Amino acid sequence: MAGRAPTEKQAKASLIERRVQRIVNARSATIGLALTFIAVAVVGAALMRIADPDNFPNLGLAIWWAVQTVTTVGYGDVVPKTVAGRVLGGVEMVIGVSFIAFVTAGVTSAVVQRAAEGAQEADRLRDEQSTKRIIDSLAETKQALSEVGERLDGIESQIAND
Repeated sequence: MAGRAPTEKQAKASLIERRVQRIVNARSATIGLALTFIAVAVVGAALMRIADPDNFPNLGLAIWWAVQTVTTVGYGDVVPKTVAGRVLGGVEMVIGVSFIAFVTAGVTSAVVQRAAEGAQEADRLRDEQSTKRIIDSLAETKQALSEVGERLDGIESQIAND
């Protein structure tokens, strides 16, 4: 059974596990969030162009507004005037703020993880050095006991000969 090829179900599970691991990676998460950020801006721009065509006569202006809004810059040079446009603007702002928080959390997580890995490596090296010192001390103690044993044997043989 050990030499069997994985079943289709196991292969799919393995593929899913690999994908999850890629997504969990901090760099992948940050890139994924950035791409989602851009997608939200583009979709928001297209929807704003439809929802408020008088204030957003072309897609370029709508994209400019969406990028300002999703990044929370909001210059105010272009603003929606219709109720649908304002609702869409509110949704765009909430999503923008949320994604900024997620990106910040992702970067912070990566920095903290690297620091923790560095600390673990330092602890491992310190433990390794302590273990080596203990082993060296035990070897010295063993050698000293062996020398004491030899001296004791010599003393006992002299006492037995006398």
